[in-house]
Amino acid sequence: MAHTTIKVEGAVRDRLAALAAEKGTSIAQLVSDFAAHTPTESERAERTARTLAVLREMSGYTPDPGQDQAADAELARRLGDVA
Repeated sequence: MAHTTIKVEGAVRDRLAALAAEKGTSIAQLVSDFAAHTPTESERAERTARTLAVLREMSGYTPDPGQDQAADAELARRLGDVA
């Protein structure tokens, strides 16, 4: 496997090093794991579409845009309460 260098500010490198040390791994593995497990926008959209298809199939649930916006707002509110 070919390796490459990624340029980041020193503070970012230090943070990555601290995170990697806490996990007992390297910065390279930390970045690799992040890239492997973080979905792209298109992957998230595909997952959402599949989830909605299953909901429709199993329960007949078909949210309208207003319901989607309300659910997003409620989730954001709840996440804000936790943070």
